[in-house]
Amino acid sequence: MKGQKVDRRKIIEMRNLGPACVQDLNAAGIFIAEDLKRLGPEEAFLRMLAARVERGRSAKCCNALYLYSLHGAIHDIDWRAIPEKTKRKYKEFTARLRAEGKFE
Repeated sequence: MKGQKVDRRKIIEMRNLGPACVQDLNAAGIFIAEDLKRLGPEEAFLRMLAARVERGRSAKCCNALYLYSLHGAIHDIDWRAIPEKTKRKYKEFTARLRAEGKFE
């Protein structure tokens, strides 16, 4: 990351991320904006779900809305402004996860 400024904002300071989502991300070891940006929405989401399961919490929140929020936070846009093509990709991703039964 030479020459690039590291985004050290706490994730609660990012757009679209509320306290419950931040708690789940923190449990997955994601604390600052740079962590989330480095991982990307899908990997951060998978880690968040795994952390929920490890703590004995339900992972039935496996839906695309979380990915919209993460994507919006990374790109600093409102989650409703995400292009439909991207939303479709996230819906397909979460549908595959549910079909695999990994996060029930």
